[in-house]
Amino acid sequence: MTKTFSPSEAAFSVFELVKRQPQFVMRYAMLSAGVMAIYMFIMVSTGAGEALQRYAALAQSEQMPTMEQVQAILGPAMPSLFFSFLMSAILSAFLTGMALRKTLHDREEGFWGLQAGPIEGRFLLATLAFVAVIFVAAFVLGFITSLIATIHMALGSLAILASIAALAWLGLRLSQFGVMGVVTGKLGLRESFEQTNGKFWRYFGAYLLWVVVTVIIGTIVQGLATIGALALGTKVGSGLPASAQEFATAGWAFYILFYGMVTGVLNLGFLCIGAYAWHQSRGDLPPPKTAL
Repeated sequence: MTKTFSPSEAAFSVFELVKRQPQFVMRYAMLSAGVMAIYMFIMVSTGAGEALQRYAALAQSEQMPTMEQVQAILGPAMPSLFFSFLMSAILSAFLTGMALRKTLHDREEGFWGLQAGPIEGRFLLATLAFVAVIFVAAFVLGFITSLIATIHMALGSLAILASIAALAWLGLRLSQFGVMGVVTGKLGLRESFEQTNGKFWRYFGAYLLWVVVTVIIGTIVQGLATIGALALGTKVGSGLPASAQEFATAGWAFYILFYGMVTGVLNLGFLCIGAYAWHQSRGDLPPPKTAL
C-alpha cells in the first residue's frame, strides 16, 4: 500500500477533478458565488460592511488611529460582524461537506450535493476545536516568548520565530480534520495528527505550491472582475458594497459571480489536497509519478 504522495500532484489534483467531474465543479463554483453573495448581503444589510469601510479609511490615513476611534467605529458593529462571520462559517461548512463527500467517497447527496448532516455538524465543531487549540497554543507561546524577551532581546526575537514555526507546524498537523472527520466519523483532530505524521513537508509543499497558484490566479481574476464591474458602472475597489442599493447593481452581480466562482474552485483545490493524500495513503490511486 502506498503510504506517501507527491506534493506537486496533490497541489494540482483539483484539475483532475475538473476533468473528471466538470458538472460537480461548476455546481460547487456557483454555490461558492452564492455564499459570497449572501455573506456580502448580510454584511451590508446589518451595517457591518459600512463599519469595516470606515475603519479601512481610517487605517489608511496618515495618522495612527487611536483605540477610542477604533472602538467608536467597530464597537457598535461587533454584533453584526459576529453574526456575519458565524453565517459565513455555517455556509462554508455546507460547501466543505459537499466537497469532502464528493472527493473522498464520490457521493452527491441532497440538493446539488448540499445537506445538513452529521458531516457538516462535526466539521463546525472541529473547526471551533481547531481554533481553540491554536488560540491556546498561541497564548502559551506568546507568554513564554515574552518571558524570554525580558531576559535577552535577541533570544526573544528567536523565540518569536520559533513560536511562529511551532504554530505553523501544529496548524498543518491538525489541518486534515475535515478529511479525517468524514472517513472516521469523529471530529478528526487526533486522526489528522496521525495522518500527517512523517508527511509534514509533503503537506507543506503541496499547500505552499497551491497558495502560490491561488495568489497569482486570484489576483488576476480579481483585477478582471473589478474591470468588468467598472465597465458596468460600478466601482468595487473597496471589495465590499457601501449600501444595499449599491449591492443590487449589475456591476456587483458580475463581480460576485465571476470572482466568487473562480475563488470557489481555488478553495476547492485546498480540500482536494487532503483528499488526494488520503486516497494515496490507502493505495486507491496509482503511485506518485514523482518522488518529491
